[in-house]
Amino acid sequence: MGTVIRESLRRYFFAGLLVLLPLVITLWFLGWIVGLMDSMLDVLPSSFHPNFYLPFAIPGLGALVTLALIILLGFLATSVVTRRLLTLWDYFLSRIPIFRGVYTGVQKLVESIFGQDQSGRQVVLIEYPRKGIYTVGFATGLAAGELEKRGDERLVNVFVPTTPNPTAGFYLLVPESEVTALAMSPEEAFKLIISGGMIRPGEKTNSENSA
Repeated sequence: MGTVIRESLRRYFFAGLLVLLPLVITLWFLGWIVGLMDSMLDVLPSSFHPNFYLPFAIPGLGALVTLALIILLGFLATSVVTRRLLTLWDYFLSRIPIFRGVYTGVQKLVESIFGQDQSGRQVVLIEYPRKGIYTVGFATGLAAGELEKRGDERLVNVFVPTTPNPTAGFYLLVPESEVTALAMSPEEAFKLIISGGMIRPGEKTNSENSA
């Protein structure tokens, strides 16, 4: 009788984990994103902070303001009238010493991974962190300048996101012969990486199956 109870409790425990862990990890990740966007308002002087004019602080207000700003910038970036102004702004930022090194690097990475042009973010398979172990990454083009070649072989820029937070990762220079292009889309690759391999390419989640 005791064995049956223990087995039942064990089965219920792991069944509960399957329900709870995806929710907890998703909420943690979204909470981290919201907290990051919320902190962007902290750079403003207190007299310009929205909470300064409100009777009480509103959690997530910074995230809402940031989302609105992102949408506004996206609209301006696609508008013919303001595109030239943003081009001048981008030109100005890329001329600031020290700042420009970080800015242009991040800009190229974001364009490669999240841009509309799929050609700049080919999903690839490489051996990493050692021979015999493989990982999925994003090839963002061929290395240039003094990093262009290793001997007689060209090097490929590869960004390898981390799990479960794909906003962090590693930049690797991989010989072209050791980079295998994959047919999966960037969206499928992100699902694969975030889920730790539990969502396979082409596989739909329960919410997508019920839609």
